[in-house]
Amino acid sequence: MSNTADIVVVGAGSNSLVAAAYLAKAGKSVLVLEKNEQCGGGVVSINIAPGFTHDPHASGYYLCIASPAIQHDELGLMSRFGLQWKTWEAGFGTIFDSGDSLIAYASIDRTCEDIAKFSQRDAESYRRFARECIELLPLLTKGSATPPMPTGPFITMLEGSARGRRLVDMMFRSAYDILEGLFESPELRIHMMKWVAETMEGPEVNGTGGMLVGLFGLAHTYKAHIPVGGSRAVTDALIRCIEHHGGTVRTRAEVTRVDVSGGRAVGVTLKDGETLRAKDAVIGCIHPWRLGELIPEVDREVAAAARQVKLSNHGALNQQVALSEWPRFKVGDDERWSDVLCIEFVRKNELAVRKVFDQYRYGEIPQHLSPLTIMNSRKDPSRAPSAGHCALYLYHFAPRVLADGGLEAWERHRQRYADAIWEEYKRYTTNIDDSKIIARHIESPLEHHRHSASMVTGDIFGIGTTMGQNMGRRPTPELAQYRVPGLDAFYLVGPFMHPGGTVNFGGRATAMRMMMDWKMDLTRSFVL
Repeated sequence: MSNTADIVVVGAGSNSLVAAAYLAKAGKSVLVLEKNEQCGGGVVSINIAPGFTHDPHASGYYLCIASPAIQHDELGLMSRFGLQWKTWEAGFGTIFDSGDSLIAYASIDRTCEDIAKFSQRDAESYRRFARECIELLPLLTKGSATPPMPTGPFITMLEGSARGRRLVDMMFRSAYDILEGLFESPELRIHMMKWVAETMEGPEVNGTGGMLVGLFGLAHTYKAHIPVGGSRAVTDALIRCIEHHGGTVRTRAEVTRVDVSGGRAVGVTLKDGETLRAKDAVIGCIHPWRLGELIPEVDREVAAAARQVKLSNHGALNQQVALSEWPRFKVGDDERWSDVLCIEFVRKNELAVRKVFDQYRYGEIPQHLSPLTIMNSRKDPSRAPSAGHCALYLYHFAPRVLADGGLEAWERHRQRYADAIWEEYKRYTTNIDDSKIIARHIESPLEHHRHSASMVTGDIFGIGTTMGQNMGRRPTPELAQYRVPGLDAFYLVGPFMHPGGTVNFGGRATAMRMMMDWKMDLTRSFVL
């Protein structure tokens, strides 16, 4: 095996693999290095019992579906490398403890029919708002698959049109402020702000208004997708693409240092002391907090600014549960819920829902619980041993670092919090009790921190998704173009870079930046 490649890639999360795939397709020899046994970062699957496939991190897909990488199959992942998708008519729904429910379908008409049960006025307002989100979505997504414009010029550009000014107004406001001004129904406000909080920021934080627009624009433009065979199918297709074009992916290869000579990244050193050389560049999925640690030559002020980047408001505790039968809900009409990807179970108390995000922020385990489930084996039978079995994903927000004992305190609190969430979930069903459990797997922010160097202290989005850390300021203005000032032949990739957390194939933008710097023909690799 050669110890030299054109491009050496540190980390094999989805963003790194996407960047590597584009560069390999463009003719570069690529070597990808991953510390874990399984590549993918948050795009992985596990088997907790015979015949069951669970996704412990990313499970439902929206943002990457909107990417040209998927829309135009730029890498051949579907046409050549075996990636298949299943779709859902509704991305998310809410079941309240009162027995009421609300579903956000891809169809605006169907969604408004549901909203009208609570308020006809809100149904009409929602229709206008959803259409506005769809109209504004291109302004948000046009640059999400390319290197970002600097924030100042981007805002100036938007200010040049009435539609752009409307978007700027919402980008600087909180999601809750927008919802409170639009809708009278607490059920609809709860339903929508819970979805916004999936960006790992509290819905009353200024700047989350833009996320509200983006999420609901996506929800009514694209159907929710899942990969057949589990999230690892996405990772496997990317690896097949890289290897088809002559690249190499190595696991159990932890990088401890990026090697620099004469102000240029020339390779990496592994934990076991092995050195690998890069002829053209090194790509690093290196968290801003660790930039100065892995590359001591980085300018001190640049490294210090990166270390000051803020993390997300909250993390998550994930449970994978193999069930011997399908859950049946007290709300009834199970067929209605069979085409909803994410189902939230919420106590109808708007003030408590709002307050809980402060508890996460201050490291407190909440008493007000609202579990979320995904049952991907409903659409993808390959994930369970038979049609009667259910592969359940049970998810709940959590404080990342506990006030009582810090991150390591999750060793003491993990099981108790997980059990409380499980008990809360069972309250909404008619048939699920502990006897239906075949196997159960629990991961807290501590496990997330240990799993991926991108998920520092359990931040599954890498860093906070606030207005000051988005687009041309993510993670800092100096690093937002994927380069590090004063260091040649080194590029950044990862969830802490534009376009942000979740699975969005952001490595496309890193690869594009590199090809632009090298004056390569972009039209051979990208649909522009």
